[in-house]
Amino acid sequence: MAIYLDHNATAPLAPAAARACAAWLAGPPGNPSSVHQAGRRARAALEAARRQVAGALGVAPGELVFTSGATEALHLAIGGLVPPGGHVVASAVEHPAVFGACAVAGAEVTRVPVDAAGRLDPAAVAAAVRPDTALVAVMAAQNELGNVYPVADIAARVGAPLLCDAVQAFGRVPLRLPALGAAVAAVSSHKIGGPAGAGALWIAPGRRLRPVIAGGPQERGRRGGTEPTLALVGFGAAAEAVPARLAGMPAVAALRDRLRAGLSALPGVIFHGDQEVRLPNTVAWRFDGVPGDVLLAALDLEGFCLSSGSACAAGAVEPSPVLTALGLPAAAAGQGLRASLGPENTAAEVDALLAVLPRLVARVRQAGPC
Repeated sequence: MAIYLDHNATAPLAPAAARACAAWLAGPPGNPSSVHQAGRRARAALEAARRQVAGALGVAPGELVFTSGATEALHLAIGGLVPPGGHVVASAVEHPAVFGACAVAGAEVTRVPVDAAGRLDPAAVAAAVRPDTALVAVMAAQNELGNVYPVADIAARVGAPLLCDAVQAFGRVPLRLPALGAAVAAVSSHKIGGPAGAGALWIAPGRRLRPVIAGGPQERGRRGGTEPTLALVGFGAAAEAVPARLAGMPAVAALRDRLRAGLSALPGVIFHGDQEVRLPNTVAWRFDGVPGDVLLAALDLEGFCLSSGSACAAGAVEPSPVLTALGLPAAAAGQGLRASLGPENTAAEVDALLAVLPRLVARVRQAGPC
């Protein structure tokens, strides 16, 4: 069986979420918009899930718009708050969905650079804001690096509505959305042990968004289309289990530190990201001179699931934009690897990875450039 160390990409389905989905599937089908008994059952399940997710985030249920995932939530936020051609300030290490949504909206984007460790200066974000800035986008935690950002400090400085991508923070660090000072924030089901295909956008009280998906009265007219009830039922169960997940994060952090200590003993290791203010589950690094995609493939053949600092685009391997934003040249950015852990992982799994890495790194180095 594979050793799964890629929780930032997607987390294993939580048992509570699996049970909730199975229970839902055992009953009759129903559309939450239908008025018959099956529809009322679906509506009750949907609203129960909304209360569960809202409770985990410290918000009122009516402030949440359910979506198909965080990408749609980010598009809803940007498309709903930024007028065509409007100005957006965003950190240089935001998720590609933020920049994609800005492109769809025709927004003018000012990217605020980060330092070599991926840290973001709140003063630099505030300095990039103009009188016509429609939105500022700053994520709570960086998915590739594990950095945690001072969103509340930034929100207090910028004087413009702030969008927070809270996907990686949810379920890994304590999170109460109103405390961020944001106008809107996005979260995702499958990063906390729920099924894929569900997410939510929180809209602070008093904020109004233009609907991006129109054509139905669902989600109080803010997002048309039949809600994915099955996925949302699982999302709600996973959200209800977030306190237990958070209680397990000190043990996850101990595994992270165990991995980092083992890696630091290997030749040519260079760590990425802020080594102080970071998620409890993420280690990002590179082996100097070792292409990340080649090493990732070798690890996969040995039964280890990690992520690399490269992404396949149009059939070509491109260096990670996040790593190039740190100032790394393309070759070094292409060497990046990331391990992201969860409560399901064990010390034995971490030790198994550390045991195979010296042999695999030596083999890739000996093979030379592809």
